[in-house]
This record gives sequence, C-alpha cells and structure tokens, in this order.
Amino acid sequence: MTTAIIGAGLAGVFAARRLREAGEDVYVLEATEYLGGRTRGDREALKHGAIGDLGASWLDRGQDRLLSFCLENDIKLGAQVAMYPKGPGPRYSGASILLGNVVVGGAPLATDARQRLAAQVQDALDSQPPGLAETVLAWARRVGLPPDAFDAYTMQTGFNPVQRPGMTSSWHVHPGDIGRICWLLDGSTDVLAHRAAEGLDISYREPVRLVSRGPGGYRLLTDRGEHRADDVIITSSVNATRRIGFDPVLPSWKLEALLQSPMTQGGKVIGQYEDGRRIIDAAGPSTLTDTDAAMFWYKPTGQDTVTVLGCMPDSGNGLLDDEAAALTLLDSQVEAAAGFTPKRIAGLVHNWTSQEFFGGVVSSQTGGAARREVMAASVGGLHFAGEATGTRWATAMEGAVRSGERAADTVLGKRRALRGVVAPAVALG
Repeated sequence: MTTAIIGAGLAGVFAARRLREAGEDVYVLEATEYLGGRTRGDREALKHGAIGDLGASWLDRGQDRLLSFCLENDIKLGAQVAMYPKGPGPRYSGASILLGNVVVGGAPLATDARQRLAAQVQDALDSQPPGLAETVLAWARRVGLPPDAFDAYTMQTGFNPVQRPGMTSSWHVHPGDIGRICWLLDGSTDVLAHRAAEGLDISYREPVRLVSRGPGGYRLLTDRGEHRADDVIITSSVNATRRIGFDPVLPSWKLEALLQSPMTQGGKVIGQYEDGRRIIDAAGPSTLTDTDAAMFWYKPTGQDTVTVLGCMPDSGNGLLDDEAAALTLLDSQVEAAAGFTPKRIAGLVHNWTSQEFFGGVVSSQTGGAARREVMAASVGGLHFAGEATGTRWATAMEGAVRSGERAADTVLGKRRALRGVVAPAVALG
C-alpha cells in the first residue's frame, strides 16, 4: 500500500523516513524547490563559508528527538548557549530576558535598570500569574505594569519568532519555552532535513491543488499531473493547506480549526560583521530591542566575523521588503549593543510572509492543546502533521518531527490492523 506526503519540511521527511524504514511505499510532494520548510539556509549571501538560517536557528534543551538524531548522524552542534540569564530568583521566567542585553531608544539599558525592570515584572508574575491563553499585552495591561516595565516586557513578543504583541500567548513568554539552554548547529538547521531525507522519493515544484477520495483510494492533483495513494499525510503549512481543495469537503470541525489557527507574519534579517569576537564579548549571546529588529543572536563565523540573526515582525511598514533599510536598522542596533560601529561585510533579509506556501507560521501555543488535537486528528485516510498539530514543543522543530512520526505511526497502525496484527504500545511523547 502507498502513502503520499504533502510537504517536505521536517514533519514530512521524518514521516516519510519512518514509513520507509517500516517497509511502506511512500513518496513526498513538495510545492517549492527547497527541502526542509522553514529550516532553509542561505549559502550564497554571506562570506567565509557562513550560512544564514532563514528560519529556525537552534535546538533547545529538551528537544530530545532531534538531539538524538544529531548524535546518531554525526551532525555537529555548536557550543551550548544560554540566550538570556536565569532570574530574577532561582528559575527562568518571563522576566529573565530583561536581564540580558536590552537596547531601548538606540541605547543599551544599564545593568541596574534591567535588574529593576526584571524585578518589577517578576513581582507581577508571582502575584498575578498570566492565564494560559492570555496574551502578553493583555496581561501586562491587566496587572498595571509601570510604563517602562510594560514596554520592556512586551518587546519580547518579537521573539515568537515573528509575531505581533496582541497575538502572543503569555505561555510562550512565561515560563517560556525557548532560548534558555540551546545549541546552534555548526552549519544550518536545514542539514536535519537533508540527512533525514536521504533515500526518499521527493518530487519538487509540485504543489498539490486537489485531494479527492474515490473507490481506489485518494487522487492528488498537482500542477504537473496526478498521483494515487491509499493514505495521505498532510504536513504543509496552515496557509498552504487552506488552499488545497478536498473532495469530499473536510468536516466543519477540521475546517474551523484550520481557519482559527492564528498566524504570525515576519521574517529574518541577517548581517555578517568584522571584529566578531569583540562584538560577542561586548554584546553577549543575544540582544532584545524595541525596534523591528526585535531579537537577534550572535553566531561566530570564519575570519573573526560574527553572523547576527534577527527576528523581524511584519509591522506593515514594508521594512521586510526593503533589504537596505532593514540591514541599516540591524547595523544601528548591533552598534548600540556592542558599543562601537561594526563593519558589515554581508547581509540578507527573508520575508516568510510573502512566500506563497508559507505566509507566516502558527502563533506559538495560541489556541491551546485542544485546537492542536483537532488539527492533528485524522479524517479517514487523511492524516495531519506539522507545527500546527504538535503536542510537545508545538511549533518548534522538535514538535514538527514528533508530529510527522506520530502521523506515520497512525498509518502503520492501520496497516497492521488490516493484517490483523496487534502492535505494541508506542510512546509518542
């Protein structure tokens, strides 16, 4: 029997890998010319062999499936990094990021100012914790944070990774889920997809336009022809999935979940600078700012250069489509963080919002576990995976991988049931 997979991001290739290893006939249809979804790395724009991660950039502690995959496949990780310090107090919280390097109004905040702001935010978090679905902005207004603490706390919504403050769930910030202890890959995160995809049957530039069910299974109509399958795993982005025609129409509960999945909009701004060690020594591992270059981090690269990778929300001002202006903004914030004028030798800007088959990413955790469970539920022989369906590490690379393997296990369970084989219980995490 045959399984078709829509989308060659991490969820798609890990689902296909799981199925192939179990002996399943499987193929992958990818709408773009790229493998890996938003783990794409640019290998042309930077110098000295540096690669610019256009999307996801690091693995966090606790992303055990991918960390194990790296070890098993000799994928090298950089040094362990804490993007911001622990505290105030004995643990990480939504206030912790304010103890790191923060630039406001084009100037870095002094240590005592950051400690004061973090303490104010921590006191409010302790006395009036945010609700799980309450946005960062709504919570900050409810508890009446002082104006400067309010501004500093809500700045971190740009680290979502590309989000607007009114849509960012407090869960993402407090207690927080990314950036505490993490590893940058030596190359680019897209090596994960490339390694997992070895030996798979992947057809590129073949967007699926219609999935219809008939007596012989499913027919998938693409721009280049049609394909047949007994089961289909859909791992494409929420925006791309919304554009696929389904015959028969998906049930209302599935369609409503797709429509209710809130999307972020934004991209990445990346600059490469000389005097890399000097910049890192002065600026630390990351910088939070009050500009559209919302949050950026530093990756040492060859010839004493540093690559600065920043999240940039789409604030509607056209900055993501104006590379020169976006890089000039990044220059100014790196200068403020480092304390001197660095020389940029290369740079690029990537706008995910304008990408036809992406158009943004699902807002981290927004909508809660109930929506994600609905998104993950199968409809007959249609199975759903990807960031919108993750239960653990939802919207992160780990969540995508786990979701793909979960969907593959569902298909394999069907196959065993057809053969009358009872499968042992599998812990999916």
